Amino acid sequence: MGKISTHTIIVSDLHLGSKICRAKAIKKMLESYSYKKLILLGDIFDSLDFTDLARDHWEVLAYIGRQSSKVKIKWIQGNHDLGLIKIAALLMGVKVYKKYKWKFDNKKFIAIHGHQFDRFLVKNAFLSFIISYLYFFIQLLDLKNRRLTSIIKNKSKGWLRLSQKVADSALIYARLYRCDYVFCGHTHYAMKKSKGKVTYYNSGCWTDIPSNFITIDKKNGIQIHNF
Repeated sequence: MGKISTHTIIVSDLHLGSKICRAKAIKKMLESYSYKKLILLGDIFDSLDFTDLARDHWEVLAYIGRQSSKVKIKWIQGNHDLGLIKIAALLMGVKVYKKYKWKFDNKKFIAIHGHQFDRFLVKNAFLSFIISYLYFFIQLLDLKNRRLTSIIKNKSKGWLRLSQKVADSALIYARLYRCDYVFCGHTHYAMKKSKGKVTYYNSGCWTDIPSNFITIDKKNGIQIHNF
């Protein structure tokens, strides 16, 4: 069976090194596509401790490294990527950006991880860490099908408010840069939201089931996919 053709793939929040990272699924998805650009939209790694990287996590890095000689790869820095920039760039041979702007099909695009718009994270770093750790623990208990974590994410008013706040701030950010589309990760909640002439997309994550990614091409436009 042939590969699916698209122009650009956007993935975020892989969290390589985490026990809940779906590394095999990430590689399988990427290998099923033929594409010209891959945007790694932040939090590709989970932490600075590379001893946590399992074999299938290293295989994802090796795949990205091989692709860097064939396609354009852009890595946008996430909050989990802080301090990893030089190491990761060396490992995968890709340049890292705080934000990335580009044009395609006469439209202007901008990608930024999204933690910059998370006011709670900025003001309450320690409490955010505790909440993230508790959610990670629930995900470990819910490892097989992630049904419980999916319910929490889709029903939690706090999570939904965060997703909306990041979306609203990102839409303002895109207007300031005169872009038509803005892409973020960070919230682990795939979504689309439009305001005026600007549209926001979130690429979800690869620690939940289903995981999400975005494709962009002239034939099908911008699409959010489940995997």
